[in-house]
Amino acid sequence: MKNDGYTIEQCGAHLDLSDRSTVLTDIANRIATGLGLQSATPILKALEKRESTGSTGLEKGVALPHCALPDADRFVAGLITLKEPIDFGAIDGQPSDIFLFVGGPEERRSDHVRILAALTTQLRQEEVRERVRQATSGTELAQILTSGMGTVQTDETGPFSILVIYVQDEARYEPILEAVSGEPDASVSVSEAKSAGSILHRLPLFATFWNEQESRDVHRIEVTLPRERVNRTIRRIEEISGEKNGVQISALDLSYGSGQLDL
Repeated sequence: MKNDGYTIEQCGAHLDLSDRSTVLTDIANRIATGLGLQSATPILKALEKRESTGSTGLEKGVALPHCALPDADRFVAGLITLKEPIDFGAIDGQPSDIFLFVGGPEERRSDHVRILAALTTQLRQEEVRERVRQATSGTELAQILTSGMGTVQTDETGPFSILVIYVQDEARYEPILEAVSGEPDASVSVSEAKSAGSILHRLPLFATFWNEQESRDVHRIEVTLPRERVNRTIRRIEEISGEKNGVQISALDLSYGSGQLDL
């Protein structure tokens, strides 16, 4: 199944794999098959090298092994689930049983990041994780992923807009950044700021309302994207942010824009 420049294939449900080594070996073989390569050994080494820099085990039983490959001419993504969860060094300390994997050309870093972000956003939803765990075949797993992604054709010369998102809540910052980074044809930049209270507490009129210790860091995310994607992206951000406190979204139409930033 093709989607936005990559294929989702080689999925497998309820596999009997008992540890990190057998999982990575299985994934390497699936990526090699998807890319039409005879040997999975270089892929396995690339996956192991990536894991050596820090586990790709996320939270809620989800892991995201991935690697960049010099001989790859396209991206292959897939999903496997295990009969029994294993220790994969996840950041929440819980065992993993859902493994979403991606392999692709090492020179296309920005595309790699966007694919990872777009796929990971889906698995942050409890409902999607439950459907994945209940799936009984690789075909069903591939359908779950592709149905959640959708393929949107855009006119790259059409009108663009800017989304500016300010985030004070650390727990929501990374999921929001992942969501917007997964948008095709989008340029994303981030910067850091301070809340107004960090300045106002110095003014005599407002000195009793704040102190320096109470000032809060603010993450600023700026996204330039096709105007037709704005409403969908805002909905995704609001699904993550939930209550409005701590997250502010502004949308501005561009009268002119050209070029694109590398992530």
